[in-house]
Amino acid sequence: MKKYLAILSVLLVAALFTGCSLFPTKSVETEVTPPVTADIFDYTGLDYQLGEVLVRTDSTISLDKMLSKEGSEVLQEWSQIGWSLVSVPEGETVTSFIKKLRNYKGVLLAEPNMMYETDKTPEATSYDQQWGFDNMNAEAAWDITTGSENVIVAVIDTGLDLTHPEFVNKTIIAPYNATGDGIEDMIDADTHGTHVAGIAAADGNFGEVAGVAWDCPIMPVRAQHIEGYISSSFLVEAMTYIADYAQENPEYRIVVNMSIGGHGYNFAMKDAIDYAFDNGVLLITSAGNDSKRVVSYPSAYNGVVSVAASTPWDTKADFSTIGSWNSVAAPGVLIYSTIPVESGSHGNMQGTSMASPYVTGAAALLLSHNPDLTPLQIKNQIEQTARGNGFSEELGYGIIDIEAMLGELQPMTYGSLDVTTSIISSDELGYVGQGIITLFDEEGALVGWGSTGEDGNYMFHALKPAIYTVNLTYYNMFTGEYEFASQDAMVKVDRVNTIFFEVGVPSEITKTVEYEEDINTEEGYTGISFTVEEKGFFEFETSELAGEGKCDTVLYLYDADDNLVATNDDFGTLFSYIGMNL
Repeated sequence: MKKYLAILSVLLVAALFTGCSLFPTKSVETEVTPPVTADIFDYTGLDYQLGEVLVRTDSTISLDKMLSKEGSEVLQEWSQIGWSLVSVPEGETVTSFIKKLRNYKGVLLAEPNMMYETDKTPEATSYDQQWGFDNMNAEAAWDITTGSENVIVAVIDTGLDLTHPEFVNKTIIAPYNATGDGIEDMIDADTHGTHVAGIAAADGNFGEVAGVAWDCPIMPVRAQHIEGYISSSFLVEAMTYIADYAQENPEYRIVVNMSIGGHGYNFAMKDAIDYAFDNGVLLITSAGNDSKRVVSYPSAYNGVVSVAASTPWDTKADFSTIGSWNSVAAPGVLIYSTIPVESGSHGNMQGTSMASPYVTGAAALLLSHNPDLTPLQIKNQIEQTARGNGFSEELGYGIIDIEAMLGELQPMTYGSLDVTTSIISSDELGYVGQGIITLFDEEGALVGWGSTGEDGNYMFHALKPAIYTVNLTYYNMFTGEYEFASQDAMVKVDRVNTIFFEVGVPSEITKTVEYEEDINTEEGYTGISFTVEEKGFFEFETSELAGEGKCDTVLYLYDADDNLVATNDDFGTLFSYIGMNL
């Protein structure tokens, strides 16, 4: 008999008895929009870790099995945000493997594991008193509060010298090594992390220096490998660790300092920051030391507080990075603070790395005084009480004023954007996939990204009032193509603005079972031949018994000439599935 189409199912026995069923069905869909393909991501020229790739998948793919076919494996995963760090197989480069991964329908994003640097500039001058406190009106603020034991200052950095006299009597909460380098203590071979922690929260009641938030505990999180490098996977691990801690310990509030930066938009890191934000954690970061207008991350992510460096004369430090994403400025020149004991115990440094922890300590004081503030309210209060004459790209809203910050709460200056779509899975339609949403400002800079959830939407917070361009990329399972849509959205102050994308998801589907077969063989192949008489969307799936450990299936779809048309090992972890137009 002439073979028109065949489905071969390979069964690997996982129990003594198997009982998987195969269901080819035909679906008729309505109102499918012609697709447009978009590829907007380019990591050429960036510094990244060789041999590793970050990947995010949806529920239609079994990552472990997919990677094993490619000779790759999962090195680390963050189920909270849907991301995994995977190895690059032999014979592939980072960029070639990313390209291959993006061809899998269940892969939403794949990107390099990028490298970051601390934003410091060494300063070998004589002893200088801590001039910054007077510049920021800290002394008057300390009359109101010096911190709370329930507000944690988390420092994601190069480590912390816990043997330092300034930290011996300091409360240290849940220190963590996010690098996986096997060194369990908080060694600081770089001196940077110890200097930053001293600025933010050294105990002002004894010792040589004071920090901003005297009475707040410190959570040191080391993100620099013992070999001296920082990668985005370390920063993702650090942020998710802190977010999980906040979720599991609601009696604490946490502010995070990250005096680290790089020059590539990292989607996994943005997801980790948003996850922390959703758990009440605010990230404060250094603007960078590029001296000119250069986009740096995480400082340019929406929702974080980006801190520029200022001088004793309230001008921009010559090295400080300029940008529309800068929130405020703080002292960053000739900053005297703690360094590891073996390096001399105390010393001067300069850079936006030194400016950022001043603001982090101030945020901890604000939370100590107003513990119910949301991360966005903290960011807004810091910015709107700064000493400045309006906004500038050099100093943001101005030099931070801690006394004013602890005063009357200021009106909200940010808005939110709720992007809704018709990409909604249901019992009637089944799983219809996820869309990727990217948000660009009027200058064409990428402001944020998100993926549609079960309800087909994504909410962007902490947006300045403006007109934004919103792009939606969606793999349409019913057409087998990518769709791309774009529209502008107006964001207004202190309100949730909403836009809607209507894409080619059928409004109604009628499924007809064409064939069903029970497969009760311990191992082998089962071939089924059938003829397609009318064009349509066809689905082929095994029963969910495969997800109960009773059997494992792989589907292969061949045409009449024995050409492989499609294959699927696992749709999620429940069953095998192929859906396509024939």
